[in-house]
Amino acid sequence: MASGMLNAVLLYVIIHVGRACFSSGVCGGGGYGCTQPVAPVCSGGCSPGYACGQYGCYSRARARSSKIFEDMVNDMPKGDSGVAAVAAPPTAKRQELNAQQMTNGQFYECCIHQKLPDSCLEKCSFNTYTKNALEAMYLHLDKCPLSALADISYCAAGGQDHTECCIRNGVATTLAGRKCLTFCDQRPGNVTKLDLSYLPCYERFENIKRCFMEHISVQNKPTIIDVGLARTFES
Repeated sequence: MASGMLNAVLLYVIIHVGRACFSSGVCGGGGYGCTQPVAPVCSGGCSPGYACGQYGCYSRARARSSKIFEDMVNDMPKGDSGVAAVAAPPTAKRQELNAQQMTNGQFYECCIHQKLPDSCLEKCSFNTYTKNALEAMYLHLDKCPLSALADISYCAAGGQDHTECCIRNGVATTLAGRKCLTFCDQRPGNVTKLDLSYLPCYERFENIKRCFMEHISVQNKPTIIDVGLARTFES
């Protein structure tokens, strides 16, 4: 009953967004929902220390610090699990980074490399990459543009194909069947045209996200590619 109610609500949301798209004359294009009207993303200029990127102003200093952190992690000695150890105070033993922190760290790092603005970087953690966050972007209730969602999801998945994991996690057991596995393959260059038949897949968002989390590690960093090559979705 609850599942049926969720689908009804989501259907209303998608129809609402679709009507908004038609009214603005910008249906279709890259992204999970309708394409936002093309507007100068940095029309008001950027604050000192920020540069204009594809989705708005991004922090140049943050991008530089991310590269420094990445180099430091690569140079750290590895533990038995293959995870880099964190430099500890002289009186304490060297400890390994918490796996959850490393997973979120890589997700965030990838988003920085994609030059996403601060409003989008807020989504680049598995704690904030949620169904509610995606819905807010669908409805244009979030400052992060919908067009950036493909890049965020690419980074969440590490640019990899997680189909096998998704099958084990029951992602293909909704009314949409194997169509839902489309969301598990985040390799660059793939383009999928979405329609309402994919709606039941929303029920398996957490299952898909778990697969993304399980496969990100220090030794398996997502390849940083041109934003334009990241996986895109059309509606």
